[in-house]
Amino acid sequence: MKAIQFERHGPPEVMELVELETPAPGAGQIQIRVAAAGVNPADYKWRNGFNLRYYPLPLPHVPGYDVAGEVSAIGDGASGFAVGDRVAATVNGAYAEYAVADAAACAAIPDGVDFAQAAALPCPALTGVEMMEEGVAPSEGQTVLVTGATGGVGRFAALAARRLGTRVIVAVRDEYAEEARSLGFREVISFDEALPDDLSFDHVADTVGGERVARLCSKLAAGGRIITVATTPIESAGLPAEPKVFGYHPDGERLGRILKDIATGDMVMPIAKTMPLVSAAQAHEVMEQGGVGGRIVLLT
Repeated sequence: MKAIQFERHGPPEVMELVELETPAPGAGQIQIRVAAAGVNPADYKWRNGFNLRYYPLPLPHVPGYDVAGEVSAIGDGASGFAVGDRVAATVNGAYAEYAVADAAACAAIPDGVDFAQAAALPCPALTGVEMMEEGVAPSEGQTVLVTGATGGVGRFAALAARRLGTRVIVAVRDEYAEEARSLGFREVISFDEALPDDLSFDHVADTVGGERVARLCSKLAAGGRIITVATTPIESAGLPAEPKVFGYHPDGERLGRILKDIATGDMVMPIAKTMPLVSAAQAHEVMEQGGVGGRIVLLT
C-alpha cells in the first residue's frame, strides 16, 4: 500500500510517500480501506518533535489517528461489522491506503455523512465529549465554562455539557462570537473584553490555555475543576484549582453517537480543505500557519 511516512523529525518535507506492507487485522481488529484521513495538530507535533517531551516515538512513523473508509477484512473475534461497511475509527497510521483498528474503536457511518465528514471527527470530537463526561463530570444544574467553543474540541465539549443538564457559558475571541451563537450557545463571553463582575462557574473545560484562560479561571467557584487539553499551560498561581491535563481514548460507542449528531444536524464540524494524500506535507504547512477555520482532511 501507499502511505505517508517520516524517518526523522523536522519540517513537513520530512514526510515522504512510500510503499509499505498492507497491515493485516489481528484478533478483535478490522482492516479499513481508507477513503479519508483527518489531520490533527497532534500529527505535526509528533512530526516536528514537540510531543517528544511527553512520550518517545519509534521511527519510521506513519502519522494520523482519524480515518473513514470501508471494512476490507475482519480479524478473529471482531464483531459488529461486515466487509463493505462504512466506518470511522481511531487508528495508528491514518495517512495510508489501509489501516487496522480495534473493533471497539470503530463506529458505523450513518447515511448522509460522507467519508470526509466522518474522518474529521474521531480525535477532536471524542476529546471534547470525553473531557466533559469523564474529566469535568459536572452535576446537573451546575455551570460550566468552555473555552474555544467554536474549535473542533470545544464545540463538542460544550454540546456534551449542555446534554448533561448544565448551564453552559462559552468563551471565544470576538470574531467567533457569532459562530458560537449559531451553534446554539446563548451565553457567550469574549476573551478580548473585561470580565463581567457577576461571572461565576463551577468548572472549566479548556481548549486554549495561557494567560487569557487563567484570567477567566479566577472566577471559578471553590471546589471546581479546571480540565484542559491545551498545550499552552495555564499558570495556576492564585487560582482556586490546579489545572489538570486530559487525554482522550478511542471509544466506538461514543463516536457512533457523535456521527449521529452530525447526521441529524445537531452539531456540525466545518471542513476547511480536502487534499490528496500525497499533499500531506502541504496540509501540515497550512495547519501550522493557523487560522484554517475548520478541519483539513486527506483523501486517498
